[in-house]
Amino acid sequence: MRRFNRLTAVVFLLLFIFAGGCAKLKSINPLANKKRAAPTPQKNYRFADLPVPARLTLDADASFILETPGTRAGQLVYTGGNDYKATVTFYRNRMPNHGWKLISSVERGETSMTFEKPGWLVTIFIRTSALGRTRVSINLGPRGTKRVDENIPARTKEDRFPRR
Repeated sequence: MRRFNRLTAVVFLLLFIFAGGCAKLKSINPLANKKRAAPTPQKNYRFADLPVPARLTLDADASFILETPGTRAGQLVYTGGNDYKATVTFYRNRMPNHGWKLISSVERGETSMTFEKPGWLVTIFIRTSALGRTRVSINLGPRGTKRVDENIPARTKEDRFPRR
């Protein structure tokens, strides 16, 4: 009885492997699949003035956009197999072509670059994951204006720190 169970298990395992192999061969052979389903189009969340290297793909679950007729803001997250240094160079060279001016850059293990154009700020974070993939996070928003409202009363010393 015990030998029969092992033999049955081996037969089922071989059938499973064989069936999986045939399915794989069928998907590789273009003549076997006469009707191919069109790939689902990926929504394009890119802003026209924010370039993205060709090999990066949008991580829609980690991204968001807020657009109204007067403003736009959001965080776009892209990942891919791009080279980290090439991606940093891409943004340094391409952002000025879209009207952005580099105002700060910090590099230490990952890169953070902040660009501005009239009325807008964008900060781009570039890093490499442990798997060697590059992750680019683009944070865009309106540039705040300096505004001092003198009608706001100053906080007293007691209000500044909570009592214990």
